Amino acid sequence: MSGVTQIRLTVSDEEADEMAQRVYKTLLKPAPDDARAQLEELALRHQPGEYAAGERLRAVAAELVRRGLEVTAVDYRDGSQELEVVLSPARQAGPVTVDRDGTGQGCQLSWEEWVDVADEAGVWRAADMVDAVLRGVAGPAR
Repeated sequence: MSGVTQIRLTVSDEEADEMAQRVYKTLLKPAPDDARAQLEELALRHQPGEYAAGERLRAVAAELVRRGLEVTAVDYRDGSQELEVVLSPARQAGPVTVDRDGTGQGCQLSWEEWVDVADEAGVWRAADMVDAVLRGVAGPAR
């Protein structure tokens, strides 16, 4: 193969371990006060800047627990944290992920759902879901 340079990269086990992203998941307890205590304990493991930036995300987590949702705190080795939230009776709907920006003043909500649109019923289901989400976020019409 002319013009192609092959490079062999050798990585030690220690380096490979360093490159791997470790993820730690903690299911929060359903009692709001217990969940807040768990969140505080987890947050104290972070650097001061990450601790401060995560304050509002911890408030969101506590509110979600108070509303009866199942919340899992996901901690990454780099100090970042996000939430995975499910409605226990509708676990098949999948989790909503709540992530925060670097300052902790904004958060991003993500939900993925695959819908089979091979027939008209699937098309209607997909349209109904998108419509329900957007109208729910928009709130009542004025």
